[in-house]
Amino acid sequence: MRTHARCLPLLALVALGCGRATPSPGVTITPSTSAGTYAPRSDLMVIKLLDGAPRTWPSKGFPPLKSARNPTATPDRDMADDLRKQLGKNILDPATDLPPAIADQLSRLMGADFGTPAEPRVRVPDWNDITIAANVRPNPEKGVFANLGAAAVAIKKWKPTAMQATRADWDAANAAKGELKLDDAALARGSVVYRRWCLQCHGPTGAGDGAHAIELAAMPRDYRQGIFKFVTAFPKPDPKQPKKGMGPSGKPRRADLARTIRKGLDGSMMPAFPTIGDKELDDLVSYVIHLSIRGETEFATIARAMQPTEDDPDFGGMELAWLFDQNLMFVLYNWGLAARSPIPIPPENVRTDDDRLLSAFKGYKHYNSAEFGCAACHVNYGREPQLKWDMWGGVVQPRNLPLGVYRGGRQGEDLYARLYGGIYPSGMTAFHTTLATGPTYLDQPDKIWNVVHFLQALADPRARQQLQNPATLTKFKERLKTNNDLFLNDLNGVKIDP
Repeated sequence: MRTHARCLPLLALVALGCGRATPSPGVTITPSTSAGTYAPRSDLMVIKLLDGAPRTWPSKGFPPLKSARNPTATPDRDMADDLRKQLGKNILDPATDLPPAIADQLSRLMGADFGTPAEPRVRVPDWNDITIAANVRPNPEKGVFANLGAAAVAIKKWKPTAMQATRADWDAANAAKGELKLDDAALARGSVVYRRWCLQCHGPTGAGDGAHAIELAAMPRDYRQGIFKFVTAFPKPDPKQPKKGMGPSGKPRRADLARTIRKGLDGSMMPAFPTIGDKELDDLVSYVIHLSIRGETEFATIARAMQPTEDDPDFGGMELAWLFDQNLMFVLYNWGLAARSPIPIPPENVRTDDDRLLSAFKGYKHYNSAEFGCAACHVNYGREPQLKWDMWGGVVQPRNLPLGVYRGGRQGEDLYARLYGGIYPSGMTAFHTTLATGPTYLDQPDKIWNVVHFLQALADPRARQQLQNPATLTKFKERLKTNNDLFLNDLNGVKIDP
């Protein structure tokens, strides 16, 4: 460790004149043969869940943030005024408030590490670059001796434990890059498939702003915050580890993205693509992840640069480059963590139709209990709209459950995953903790499967009628008596239909 510390002044000297203010020290960028580049982010950014609740649905062709950007041109003037009051607090505007020098440097950093649409890449800076940036951050505009002085100060503050943690983040980022199949060849192939099938709606940067997007009833998914609704990953936080970056919540596994592309999203404008070949699908998933990692790194860097804490430096030069490098490593770390954290879905706890119906009845009790509290959001089972903001600044409402239309899939396993992990960007609660809490009878058997069976019964007129039939309750009572089931203590009527 001491030898490494003595090397820092030398590393600083090597870095002078070619520092990470553009790309990493010593890295040469070969100009792309493609005329196309990714546009820097300039649209409004929602960095915190918006205050209040939407008063109405937005007008067609005027998503909320577009109205906030153009308050005099939107029919939703009240919505625009509500959102504009949150500018600088929950909404940032990089087009007007991000200093031009920082915007220019960030654009160059993005180009160096993520390439262009025709030549995409995910480049993790090499360890020497990270070592210099983490410890010294030389300023190419200053002379050698000034930087040597800064290096001497850095050596005095140098902590081996901090560098060990940075090395762990760097190793995890590189491991995740491999696990997520983000090699240059796969990304180049995936970009071709994306331009053929996805660009028209999701746009060149994954912003959901393609040429066809404005015609749709709802905006296509914006990938650039690294969050998705319908995922089967649920990384549980380690209390011994600090949160890295924006965290792993809402990040999908590769299988989640493949399923969405292959099957589409019921009840939305996202179509199914059943004819895409398996290899093309695999490459396309890699490219979507590339766009998401690229966008989240940019998002996190802009947000911190525009809202620095009291302890932050003046971002610019190597300080901005180090912030960017950290965000890139954290984003990859979190994607890798999500990839290794599938939701554990046990087998269904029923064998017969009567078993399923009894499970659904128990699910009805859970649904209306204080423990689950589903009825608080799904008022009248979702038949009464309760508009809410999502994390993109869009308008959503809890699902109308009797319709039985679920965008993330209607199979039992799909619904189990939604209940277990919630829907992070929409604010739907994760109920994984209910597996180990609550009254004794709720633990016999898996409560989440009970709620799943109730949701499936809600969308089935025959099953719904059976649940509300007094004769069914009588049969339940006889069966529960023979099994000495504690649920018998809370057996009473079901009220679903008015």
